[in-house]
Amino acid sequence: MKINKKSLLGVAAVALSMTLWGCVKEKGVFEDGGSSGIVQLVLPARTSSTAIARAVTTVFEALDVVTLPVKVQLTGAQGATEELKLTLKINDGSVEKYNLAWQSKYEALPTRLYAVDTYDVIIPKGAKEAILNIKIYPPRFTAIDFTKSYALGVQIQSATGGKISGNYAEGVYAVSIKNKYDGIYEVTGTYQDYVNAAFTGIYPQTANLVTLTGNTSEINYTTFNNGSSPHSYYFNAGGSNSYFGNWSPIFTFDNATNKVTAVTNYYGQGTNSSGRYGEIDNTANNYYDPATKTIHVTYYLVQPSGRRGKFTEIYTFKKTR
Repeated sequence: MKINKKSLLGVAAVALSMTLWGCVKEKGVFEDGGSSGIVQLVLPARTSSTAIARAVTTVFEALDVVTLPVKVQLTGAQGATEELKLTLKINDGSVEKYNLAWQSKYEALPTRLYAVDTYDVIIPKGAKEAILNIKIYPPRFTAIDFTKSYALGVQIQSATGGKISGNYAEGVYAVSIKNKYDGIYEVTGTYQDYVNAAFTGIYPQTANLVTLTGNTSEINYTTFNNGSSPHSYYFNAGGSNSYFGNWSPIFTFDNATNKVTAVTNYYGQGTNSSGRYGEIDNTANNYYDPATKTIHVTYYLVQPSGRRGKFTEIYTFKKTR
């Protein structure tokens, strides 16, 4: 009996392609995008051994209903070879996992504050992306505790094709409504460095105050960068501009008294690799003036060796963000 070698080669190629589709290997411990045929949530890249990627933070206007889009993608240069049906789910356990990994204190968003019409999404043939739309109801947030931070945990439950990512199959989506401090500000003031007298402040600068919760805002400076979250203050390092790594301040307010009660570090209070944290100067008058929409605050950047420098600043509201 004659064996057709061309036919055998064709069968082998088909079998190989099916094997690659069903058993595609992920590239590296944290990187899925380098491989093809992997289904994953679109999340910030993981750059360390943390169990879960950084949260996607979305701040909504106080409308009747808004939409949180959760993007899912198929990795690789080519689109789906056939229609893929994905089923996602809300997973409160992802929020708990995130808190342990990043030393955060998010609480799972109560079910009455959101709704999902369907957890099934489709990546059409030839496409690479699908979106799960979650409805958020801002007016209902008024009845919750604004001193808490809320987030949704989302997980890919199943897929009719491709391989579900081992690194980006679950993610956390922090949600909040803009607080009254949110906006674009001009920052004036002084910076005094206790270690190097040649390091001096650069003012005025422009900064975004970005809502984290009802009474906390992170500071994203835009004068020397695009204001991406988060970013620390730029200073004059003896003739050139520089900034401190692992340092970006968060202001905490008392909504009843309009006092600034704390200044902390986005990267963790001493838990980052530089050991840096924020400390408010309790001897100063730290407050928000609702009549003029200005914030007066004095605080320290602290390192393991002690206080590195002192910021004395006034934030003057310019426009909504």
